[in-house]
Amino acid sequence: MLNSIRLKMTLALAILFAFGAAGTLRAEEPGGIFWFKDIEKASEAAIKENKIMMVDFWADWCAACKFMDADVYPDPEVIATVNERVVSVKIHFDMQQELARKYGIPALPFMLFTNSYGTKLFYHRGILEKENLIMILKALPKDVAEINRIDRGLQEDNNSADGLVAMGAEMRQTGFYESSNDFYTRALKQNDLKKDATKREAAMFAIGKNALELMDGKTAAATFEKCLKDFPKSANRAAYLLGAGQAYALDEKKDKARKTLDSVVSEFPQSESASKAAEILKQL
Repeated sequence: MLNSIRLKMTLALAILFAFGAAGTLRAEEPGGIFWFKDIEKASEAAIKENKIMMVDFWADWCAACKFMDADVYPDPEVIATVNERVVSVKIHFDMQQELARKYGIPALPFMLFTNSYGTKLFYHRGILEKENLIMILKALPKDVAEINRIDRGLQEDNNSADGLVAMGAEMRQTGFYESSNDFYTRALKQNDLKKDATKREAAMFAIGKNALELMDGKTAAATFEKCLKDFPKSANRAAYLLGAGQAYALDEKKDKARKTLDSVVSEFPQSESASKAAEILKQL
């Protein structure tokens, strides 16, 4: 029995030592989630394995944070899934205000997911029940090596149009639609895209599709309207009309949605876009 206790203590100390100073890592209870308290140390660990960081902003006065600590994080499946899939970090909102400002944290609880370097992928505001947290964690890619690779290039030149477009595309492919749009929007401000109509059109098209995925009818409608205006002879006209119709439907502008979707069917009767438009029209 005594040898068993000594072995457990030795292993625990070895784990702590492997991650650096003892103050950078903490488990809520033996066998629980390992929480970094220093995001730079967490990033170092995440980079080694190309893992996502899960950053939990909390405060002593946050009742919802206490619920998460008491009822969600101690769950065995949550512990196993967190420790397997992400590097977890707890950031005290009141004591690390600079970091909270950097990420624009508006209220608590706030859960931020980033790549290994701390670049935002997506976030969740409010309480996460254990089932929802597990679902999110299991949906995350286990490896963000490509996002990390592109990020390293952007660290050398954060205004690289090609780098911003590449990051937007990779974020979109992995389902991080809001962050994808952030990068595409930054790319559109660069001279390279202002001068290259083909690249500019592709970026705008991606932004519109991302907005539809996010159920953001207003942004999607504005984007597809601009695509139709700026690229009137585009081979993607049918897709732009379909996207605009879908956006109007999301925004409860049913008359505009019907008119636009009817245009898809009449102008491009044999297209895949027309088939999709016809299906949406049946539901309006």
